[in-house]
Amino acid sequence: MKKKILIVDDLVENIQIIISIFEKFEQDYLLYQATDGELAFMIAKKIKPDLIISDWDMPNMNGVELIKQLKTNKDLKSIPVIMATAVMTTVKHLQTALEAGAADYIRKPIDEVELVARTRSALNIAEYNKKILEQKNKELVENTLFLIRNNKFNVQITRNLKDLSKQIDSKNTAALDIVNKISSSINEKIKTDSWKRFELAFNDVHDDFYKNLLNEFSDLTAAEIKLSAFLKLGLNTKDIASVLFITPESVKVSRSRLRKKLGLNADVNLQTFLSKY
Repeated sequence: MKKKILIVDDLVENIQIIISIFEKFEQDYLLYQATDGELAFMIAKKIKPDLIISDWDMPNMNGVELIKQLKTNKDLKSIPVIMATAVMTTVKHLQTALEAGAADYIRKPIDEVELVARTRSALNIAEYNKKILEQKNKELVENTLFLIRNNKFNVQITRNLKDLSKQIDSKNTAALDIVNKISSSINEKIKTDSWKRFELAFNDVHDDFYKNLLNEFSDLTAAEIKLSAFLKLGLNTKDIASVLFITPESVKVSRSRLRKKLGLNADVNLQTFLSKY
């Protein structure tokens, strides 16, 4: 599949120079163009390019402002941007561009070999990061399933302890007290440790999920946020109940309330909706 590259510059002749270089050295790119940052952002939302090469000094929205705008959009924030400029060429300018989120920096007049090399490098790094994220997500799901199995085992132990307590002579209060304390400790560990372990792993992969969700739905409760995280991963009702240590019926009720909070119609898939955040 050809990589999509969006070239942004207020001077059309500069865009044509970059296009001509790619046409000379690379045949596997789909090239798009914009003459200012605002137009570039609109095009990016529509085509979701694999890379953006942007001029710095432009009217309406300059290159740095474009990068900052991209970073606020959950669908566009991971797109690498190479800043190209003939004016902002000092070390301080380079630092400003990189701190804003630029993936790389190239000076004009553009050197053909440097442009091709930096473009390939940025695309390769972006592809590598994408694979790393996919691997982390896979590991997160596997760890969550392990946590679910472990919780089910612990729940079974507490049930066995409850059965054991029924067989102990009621006069043997010391033995009953020990069994009940063990059972309570396991129950508390399930409730607290399960979520803490999941949240640490989840935040490592989806660090902006809670922030993005709360930015749009600020009235969500802590319980609804937890449920949203599990649904994003595609866990079913029984698995969610096991992690949260509640009944499947309670999960169903919570799902229904969450749908209302999010304003979703019956034909909208809840997991698909949450996967966008």
